[in-house]
Amino acid sequence: MKKLNITYDTVGIENGEMIVGETCYTVKMQDALAEQLLRDPAGAGAIDMVHLEFLLQHVEILQGRRFVDGSIKHYELVKEG
Repeated sequence: MKKLNITYDTVGIENGEMIVGETCYTVKMQDALAEQLLRDPAGAGAIDMVHLEFLLQHVEILQGRRFVDGSIKHYELVKEG
């Protein structure tokens, strides 16, 4: 298992104003998927990407924000230790 830090956009409402921002979240996933995302994100399977975006959508809902669909910008390997 590898951990990837994923950077993406969110939208929230603060004081009645829509705020678009960038955030990141660390996800632990199987080695093969992590390596694919680091090497060639466009080559990742559609189902894997749906699951990943679904996870990020729910993380953001719990934080009172919304994940911006298709906004994943960057994947970075989290070094252990």
